[in-house]
Amino acid sequence: MDFILVLNQVLVLFILLMLGFILKKINIITDELGKGLSTLIIYVTLPALIITSMNYKFSRDILSNSIRLIIIGIIVYIFMIVVGIIFVKLLNIQEPQKGIYLFLTIFPNVGFMGYPVVEVAFGKIGVFYAAIYNLIFNVLIWTLGVILVNPEHKKKINLKSLINPGTVSIVLGFILFIFSIKLPKPIYISLHKLGASTTPMAMLVVGSLLGDAKFKEIFGNIKLFIVALLRLIIIPLSVLFVLIRLNLSPIVAGIPVIISSMPAAANAAIFARRFDSDYRLASQGVFLTTLISILTIPFILFILNMIK
Repeated sequence: MDFILVLNQVLVLFILLMLGFILKKINIITDELGKGLSTLIIYVTLPALIITSMNYKFSRDILSNSIRLIIIGIIVYIFMIVVGIIFVKLLNIQEPQKGIYLFLTIFPNVGFMGYPVVEVAFGKIGVFYAAIYNLIFNVLIWTLGVILVNPEHKKKINLKSLINPGTVSIVLGFILFIFSIKLPKPIYISLHKLGASTTPMAMLVVGSLLGDAKFKEIFGNIKLFIVALLRLIIIPLSVLFVLIRLNLSPIVAGIPVIISSMPAAANAAIFARRFDSDYRLASQGVFLTTLISILTIPFILFILNMIK
């Protein structure tokens, strides 16, 4: 596990975020363009990323580890939801900020940062397992996530909301894996190139949302620092503390820890912008947790490497 490569990856993502901030300041990324890019990411490039990341040949060992990761993922997300609820109740946070803070606490940046960091730590097989582990993330973010950031959404799970680009792409990707279906090369290359554009576009959008924000608001908001503490330190160390006591392979134990140590999902800002919620608060949370993660991700990986 090369910590310099991991640190460089995090720095690249943060540089992209800052570039988006600059482009907003000089009015290259307008509000209209930013909302259009958010929609493009949600409905096109992110589903393409999911499908291509799951296009692997079937293996019983991989399937067995995948089932373990799905079970672990369900438990971890229940834990993060409980942590988030306790946090907003203790600080008596009200809507719509309540939903944003819950989103920032529950959902890590698995798609835009998780995959690159996992690949550095475990290679290409790690990316596959991360995609399987992220099945829970993709189902929750399109159901619970939409409820949290959409003020107009009824506070109940709408089964129709499960039929969306995110979950459809998960099902398609899993079918490709189970039946070892190889996509035709032109289709795979097209989807791969679309998926590869997700990370830079998402970070540019998040950075652009900061263009109208005041840094005093970011660094003066103690609640955001508490979110950062929960998201980047307390949650991943808690997951690590439990998993190291189980008889799991290093990669099965490591994937949940690494994914849990990611900063707040860029989807928080993108979804909030898409559904006209408090996207400035969401982007501030993504910005701050991403900034701090430059130090915390290598720290978590160092601890994980020492324990293995």
